[in-house]
Amino acid sequence: MRRLYIEWDGLLTVKSFIEFFERDVLFSLMKFTLFATIDSPHFLRYLLPMFSSQCLYSFGVTWFVKTTVSLSETSKILLDTFQKLKGSVPIELELSITDMSGIENMYFMTAITIPNMKKYLDVDSYLDKKTVSG
Repeated sequence: MRRLYIEWDGLLTVKSFIEFFERDVLFSLMKFTLFATIDSPHFLRYLLPMFSSQCLYSFGVTWFVKTTVSLSETSKILLDTFQKLKGSVPIELELSITDMSGIENMYFMTAITIPNMKKYLDVDSYLDKKTVSG
């Protein structure tokens, strides 16, 4: 197998990913693409070192953290996440804060390789969310 494209429905964890692929399969890839909701950024930190230096990879992943976060903390969260995910491919990070009454406070983090793979822009969603990009 030389190319692998995964669009995963549901939550993708390291354990579920390991059940499908062994390290030697990933190391032999020349091209890898992943679109998924993952359980944490640790998933990417686990996955990226498994590729050979010749593998072209791209991803568009989202995860969420249930915690109260203030706007003043967003820079630190983005910087820490960027440092953890820094690799050979440039990435774009987006942090969206959810603060709805009756719903637990949380933030969503999206990491996308550059050039951005999104081919569309939902204007209503873009204008409605509280987002910090970096």
